[in-house]
Amino acid sequence: MPRVKLTKSEIDSLPTSSKDVVYWDAACPGFGVKVTPAGRKVFVVLYRTGGAGSRLRKYTIGPYGRVTFHQARVAAQQVFAARLEGRDLAAEKREARKRTVADRVEDLLEAFITQHVSQNRSARWTSQMLRRELTSWRGRSIHEIGKRDVIEVVSVVEQRGAPVAANKTLKAIKTFLRWCVGRAVLDQSPAEGIPLPPRRSPGIAC
Repeated sequence: MPRVKLTKSEIDSLPTSSKDVVYWDAACPGFGVKVTPAGRKVFVVLYRTGGAGSRLRKYTIGPYGRVTFHQARVAAQQVFAARLEGRDLAAEKREARKRTVADRVEDLLEAFITQHVSQNRSARWTSQMLRRELTSWRGRSIHEIGKRDVIEVVSVVEQRGAPVAANKTLKAIKTFLRWCVGRAVLDQSPAEGIPLPPRRSPGIAC
């Protein structure tokens, strides 16, 4: 694989070929940019998990354009620094990806309904409500859900002119997310700290 002194202008001028080619940075060993036959350029890092002879790991930083040359160099240094601490960021990234795929909202929601909601007197209403109101979360990992996502769901219910339903919806979402925390799926609920909406609209002062 060719070794060059990478700069923005050098990366811009890198040619394409019939197969992937990685151009390694002469100033930062292990850091390079892969050029695909389609002309796509992706920053990568190659490092060993231990000393000489140990297993080689490749860490993909991201595509050139979305990631600047400077950002990629900083990210590469972070990978090398983590290796010195005994960490393997490539392995951590793979595990995080597996976890994200495994912890889909709809799968967790169905498990929550089966294990928790079904025992309640209002099980049917709560189950239907959660499946309906959390439709926008389907296909996403629970780890992608933030406080804004919770607020948006509750706001939609409020905008339908149903303050009591909005209050109950947030309570049910909080219970679901706390259930996820209790099973070590989440470290913290994104719904914590969100106040319950008033159960009825405030009156107009005369």
